Amino acid sequence: MKKSFKIAIVMTALLLVVLMGVGCASVSKDYAPPRDEAPGEWDTGNEWGGVEDDFQDIAPDSPQTAPLPADKVERKFIQNGSLALRSSDIDKTYESLASLTLSLGGRVISYDQEASGDIKWINMKVAVPFGKLDIFMDHTAENVTKVESKSVTSEEVTEAYYDTQTRIRSTEDLISHYRTMLAKADTVEEPLMVQSRIDELTLELESHKGRLLLLDNLTRESRIDITIRMEKDPTITKPEVTWKTMKW
Repeated sequence: MKKSFKIAIVMTALLLVVLMGVGCASVSKDYAPPRDEAPGEWDTGNEWGGVEDDFQDIAPDSPQTAPLPADKVERKFIQNGSLALRSSDIDKTYESLASLTLSLGGRVISYDQEASGDIKWINMKVAVPFGKLDIFMDHTAENVTKVESKSVTSEEVTEAYYDTQTRIRSTEDLISHYRTMLAKADTVEEPLMVQSRIDELTLELESHKGRLLLLDNLTRESRIDITIRMEKDPTITKPEVTWKTMKW
């Protein structure tokens, strides 16, 4: 019986490797962006590798989700920004930006005001719902005398997102399969071996779920780092240059 049980595990493992390859290939093909749009880079690293262990397995007869058409897949992006501002009243500028953030359905993540002598500055970080970053960046806050720098970054993580979803489903099916095998074990060694594998897969599953949660959070909101510095003398304005003032 013990020999038959081990043979069943090996045969199951071979079948599961094939199913895993087919599932991942379908996801990779169906999220592909249009040719005229170049996706951003995402370093998935070794942690995105398949379920690799002594069994090389994947759950048999696991339901395969029908791949979505390419035009139905929601592309996932991480978009963030940064602003460096000069202001004649940094407190009013902060209040203006905080109010704008709330009006867009966002939130103030952090706020820090520092001073050196008579010079003050504010560092703040805000988050706005995905898709509203451009509105925030194009808004002119109160009392701003100069925009010293403004930048936006965008990174596509569509592949990593849907690949992680596929791995979660596959790992859940595999755990269910091993629990069924555990109930059928009839020797002392077999339950220990199967339970050890279940424990390993449970850790992998939690890792995949944590990665998916992180990607969800990063793609749901856009974060903006903002620095507001005082204008040294806001009462002094540059003289207006006209053709009249340029007379010889």
